[in-house]
Amino acid sequence: MQLKRLASVLLTLFNCSRACLHDHVRAPQRRHIEDALNKRNVSAPVKTAITNVRVFNGYTIGKPQTVIIDGGYITDRHEGIKKTIDGGNRILIPGLIDSHAHVLDVEGLENMTSYGVTTIFNMACSDFELCNSLRSNPGLASLFTTMLTALSPAGGNSKLNPVLPEQRLYPNTDPKSLVDYSFNNGSDYFKIVGAADGPTQNQYNEIVKYTHSLGHFTVAHSTTVSAYTKAVLSQIDVVQHIPDDGLLSSSVVGLMKEHNLASTPTMEIFRQAHLIQPAILYFLRGNNTDNTTYDNVLSNVRHLHQAGVTILAGTDSVGTLPSINFPYGDSLHQELLNLVGIGMTPAEALRAATIVPATVHRLNDRGAIRPGLRADLVLLNSDPLVNISNTRDIAKVWVGGIEYANVAKPGSEA
Repeated sequence: MQLKRLASVLLTLFNCSRACLHDHVRAPQRRHIEDALNKRNVSAPVKTAITNVRVFNGYTIGKPQTVIIDGGYITDRHEGIKKTIDGGNRILIPGLIDSHAHVLDVEGLENMTSYGVTTIFNMACSDFELCNSLRSNPGLASLFTTMLTALSPAGGNSKLNPVLPEQRLYPNTDPKSLVDYSFNNGSDYFKIVGAADGPTQNQYNEIVKYTHSLGHFTVAHSTTVSAYTKAVLSQIDVVQHIPDDGLLSSSVVGLMKEHNLASTPTMEIFRQAHLIQPAILYFLRGNNTDNTTYDNVLSNVRHLHQAGVTILAGTDSVGTLPSINFPYGDSLHQELLNLVGIGMTPAEALRAATIVPATVHRLNDRGAIRPGLRADLVLLNSDPLVNISNTRDIAKVWVGGIEYANVAKPGSEA
């Protein structure tokens, strides 16, 4: 049955192109989400002092100090401490942020949290109530999401997303109604999906301008040079993915720097697709892979970094499917390795998964370790500035001041 199902899936995918990997994931039933959440036994946070710990401040690792958690936040007030944990001269970093993922169930949240990912930016949701139930659960990674996205009439994303015909973006569609619908149903930001048949440049521009007028930010799915260029010309806030079908021009990269646009290149999904799991390439491209290479990915991200463009760490992870394995959590640690591989320092890579995405996504309550911010914390046994792979060497994780019991061990896979 599995082989029969896989053959059927691949046949469907051959007729589609440039779809995000999440489009092939069947969403769970809402009752399963509710059941899983009801089974969790989460203790209330207690005022805790983590002593003898060295804190990553975004650039360096400091001398041993004490970090105090109170009511889910970091404080500098020492009175009333109920619990003390000896950090053992280990290293404390902010909770990690995955700026591009597709989490649709509680198990996905748990897997992310076990790897120290405490904030997730979900890049699609067709079931508003389901995603709302996953948003903010004590002791689990918090989730932010886009709801209805701007989808063209054809293309892989439109064929595989359950979007009504009237909710698709045609050349003559006024996109404001789609934007309003998305935010009226709880979207945190708005996503445009670039495809050969749309949106038009005018629609890109109108969506970005209108979304900004509402006080929100915009992101764009852009896996080709053409789609990426349109997104940048619209001055969209964050461009998701990176072209693997060619090289970005210096003028496009220069515009990103000039207008302070950010990129979430999701290098890991391209690395897996081109070098390790060819099945993913069919998910991403159908059978249109002739001009796509991982070298293009590396060159484009390196170009962005050298130009000083803001880069965010994100994965496009979906977990484990019958024919592929793209795990939550661990994929973000590999993405940090990828970023170091194109020339980032370990400190820069860590910032790309902590304070930088918090700033770009307008989350002023996280991304660093200081009084007044959320106690989203990861205690590491080894120094990530010596070797970025040491972010996998996790001793403890806290989300909103609540310690997560089942942290991933080096070499494990959630």
